[in-house]
Amino acid sequence: MISNLFIPIKPTPASRPRISRYGNYYPKGYTDFRKEIFRFFKGLSKQKFEETKDKPMFGVEIEIICKKPEKPTNAYPRGDIDNYVKAYLDSITYAQIAWEDDIQVISLKASKRYQEDGEDYGAKLTINRLLCT
Repeated sequence: MISNLFIPIKPTPASRPRISRYGNYYPKGYTDFRKEIFRFFKGLSKQKFEETKDKPMFGVEIEIICKKPEKPTNAYPRGDIDNYVKAYLDSITYAQIAWEDDIQVISLKASKRYQEDGEDYGAKLTINRLLCT
């Protein structure tokens, strides 16, 4: 499975869809992030799960490394961690590189932090296929 993958794209938390009289839409910043992350995942060689009668289960570990502002107002990045994770899980589902639907993710470990000096921002991702018992 995918192991120790670094995604060098500025993390963007998922946002709620906006509602207009013409339908629903996501804000431009989040839409641009989803397109960029989708292109990144599509560029990977397919590591899709082997077809089985039952859908496999997955465990995901993700470390979100946010760009550090010149003068941070908090010791931690803005944005809810669950919204950061949602953006990545939805993009993996859409790209179909590991699972068919992120409902198959049954274990999740996530953290977020600012980048350290000389470190690139992005996300460190590990996906493990879990054995069914």
